[in-house]
Amino acid sequence: MVNIQKVSNQILNDGLYNTLLFEIKEKLFSQEVTPLMIEGILRKEPSLLSEYKEINRQSELSSIQIKELEVKESDTPQIAQRKREINESVQILKNLENFEGDSKNSAYPIWIGSVGVMVLFMAHNIIALFSDLYTTHESAVYLSYGIVMWLTYIGYVKVKNNHDAQHAVFAQTYTKTKEMIEDGLQNGDFVSMEIYAQ
Repeated sequence: MVNIQKVSNQILNDGLYNTLLFEIKEKLFSQEVTPLMIEGILRKEPSLLSEYKEINRQSELSSIQIKELEVKESDTPQIAQRKREINESVQILKNLENFEGDSKNSAYPIWIGSVGVMVLFMAHNIIALFSDLYTTHESAVYLSYGIVMWLTYIGYVKVKNNHDAQHAVFAQTYTKTKEMIEDGLQNGDFVSMEIYAQ
């Protein structure tokens, strides 16, 4: 839920997005680009918008560029309810933004695997340096290593399943919120200036 005009201006004027700007200039075969040119290519190539969101995620910036809607006294009960629902949904999206992508390309195997390897490495060094367990209880030592590896795998599965569940909630909330915003704009409940951050 980004404001394409805001995104195109950020890409053109903010140094954080220079790599994306260079990529866009190459695609447009032009060194001089305008926000409208950037806007056009962002609409044609969603992968560039995904790259923008990834830069924001790595920089701990939000790509949910929806402002909180103000509930006015002149609003009908239905419009006021819709605005409150949109505000709640947008907050959920901001809270779950790190789960926008699925877990397939995540670094969970690396992180959790690294922890498991580090535990095995430290346990091996402690046992080898400060005890004679390798000679007296060899089977128990290797069994404990197997248990550590099994627990590492179980930890990975739990983290991955949690990510997938949060991703499903994000995707469902995103779709519902987008529909509510489109309906509200179409019905004239609010205008785009009220909802999209500039």
